[in-house]
Amino acid sequence: MSFVQWNCRSIKNKRIWLHQPPFSTSSFWIFQKTFLKADDNLSHLNKIFFRTHRSNRLGGRLLIGIPKNLSGRVVYSKEDDPNLEILAVEVHSKNQSFTIINIYAPHGFNINPIKTFLNSLHTPTFIFGDFNLHHPLWGRNSQSSFSEDFVEWLNNSNFTMLNTSTPTHIINASTYSIIDLTLCSASIFNETECYVFDCSFESDHIPIVISWTKLQNVCRTIKTIKWNPIIEKSIQIFDSTDQPTIDTITSQISLTISNHTTSQILENKDYPPWWNAACHNFSRLKKYAWKKARSTISSSEWINYKKYRSKFKFHFKRAKDNYWDNISKISPNSKMFFKILNKLSNHSNPNVKNHDIIFHNNWYVTHPKTQSDLFAKHFSVQTNEVQPIPIDYDSDNEFLNRNIEFLELK
Repeated sequence: MSFVQWNCRSIKNKRIWLHQPPFSTSSFWIFQKTFLKADDNLSHLNKIFFRTHRSNRLGGRLLIGIPKNLSGRVVYSKEDDPNLEILAVEVHSKNQSFTIINIYAPHGFNINPIKTFLNSLHTPTFIFGDFNLHHPLWGRNSQSSFSEDFVEWLNNSNFTMLNTSTPTHIINASTYSIIDLTLCSASIFNETECYVFDCSFESDHIPIVISWTKLQNVCRTIKTIKWNPIIEKSIQIFDSTDQPTIDTITSQISLTISNHTTSQILENKDYPPWWNAACHNFSRLKKYAWKKARSTISSSEWINYKKYRSKFKFHFKRAKDNYWDNISKISPNSKMFFKILNKLSNHSNPNVKNHDIIFHNNWYVTHPKTQSDLFAKHFSVQTNEVQPIPIDYDSDNEFLNRNIEFLELK
């Protein structure tokens, strides 16, 4: 996934550009000086927006947009200071948590008011902003006020600057500067790429695009093996009169299997973990038969559709049952999961809501499917550890917060 940072100088008259790259191809938007008021409506089909609203003066205002399939919450906001606007959002994806910080300092960024907050961050963090600072570190011969304090903090912090050479601000037709800066945690520096776009989109600031490899979409593939031609070819190999060695036979059969194996990349959907080739193929056949039956209005086509629908239900149920049976067999007792759920219900307290009971990786797990996946993930990993289950409860109640031991479940 990619991020785009841009000082847009009023987003209202530039919305048409949001349908063009790099905005249309970026998952995260980090904008400064949107000039949006609190009652201005801004919506997007695939994004959730977090905004600041300056009540004491015009101008400014920040925006962070994240994909709707991710969750986020504001962890820090500063909007009434005329010299500094800050919006920090903590984002949680399926396998990764990180923080996005958006900064606008019209008169130069003073690091001191938020130094403690930045140093306290433990998750991977991106800092985007129009800092209005000048320093030789990013290609300016002179330095502005606050820039020395910022550079001193940067050198002693766990952050690294990503853009230090390409100008981002257009002063006039022949003069450019770098005042829009992008930083990231040093731990993810090698996983990021950064470049400045080649168009300003009617603003005097040029967008900066950052990609993070850890958030790239992982393609789901299904492997299909055609066994009938493999068996026929293997029989021919064994019946050959050349008397090949065992290594030659193994090599030829391996090559035969490879030649009759295909991998199909699935479209970007949230498939269940038990989805296999049979589920995928019969699902497509069922949809094709449904469309054909509706268009031809033929009894034979409707019978054909019902046949594929029945086969799809059969293979889907079998794949689902086999998946969970295999996970359950890993534990010593196949009924372990039911005992775990019963034990969870016994750890009850009227002051604690059921949907807040699981606190995992510093975040509440509220979705039932995600809660069950925690158990599945734990028991699907071969380990010699027997206790405790890696789940904690956000409560001071000694009965609720007592570790669930495996001995309790036997």
